[in-house]
Amino acid sequence: MRKTLGFAAIACLALAACGGGSAASDTTAAAKTVNPEYADFCLVAQELDQASSSTHGNDPMAMSDPVKMEAAWKTIMESSQKLLDESPLAVKGDVKLMLDGMKAMDKIYATYKYNLSEMKAVPQVAEDLNAILADKTIASASERFKSFMSANCGL
Repeated sequence: MRKTLGFAAIACLALAACGGGSAASDTTAAAKTVNPEYADFCLVAQELDQASSSTHGNDPMAMSDPVKMEAAWKTIMESSQKLLDESPLAVKGDVKLMLDGMKAMDKIYATYKYNLSEMKAVPQVAEDLNAILADKTIASASERFKSFMSANCGL
């Protein structure tokens, strides 16, 4: 269940197609391979990566404090929407599919007021989140997006 409820960070990392590591080395490596046509989009993707990776890494209380979880999730959703808005046509449909999955998760989180402890006590929540995780359409979109990011953003 903890793995399922922690999907917020995983979903965002998959959406941004960025891994861990130091921000300086990631930026330096990415700067060498960014397609100039997509530079603004790549920057937005990096911002989303920072928002999603800092959600729990810099504030572990977000997992146990519903107010912090809601604030963190709101930031991630806003960054994800910005990514969709900036998406080039080549990946816009894929980003929309992934964002739709995140919106479905957000609806579940909001129903329980971002209280992960309360959600954990309701078996249906895990089933609903797992259904989103298992959606092959979203998984395929994520894979195509990762390929695009690798080829055009150096991520």
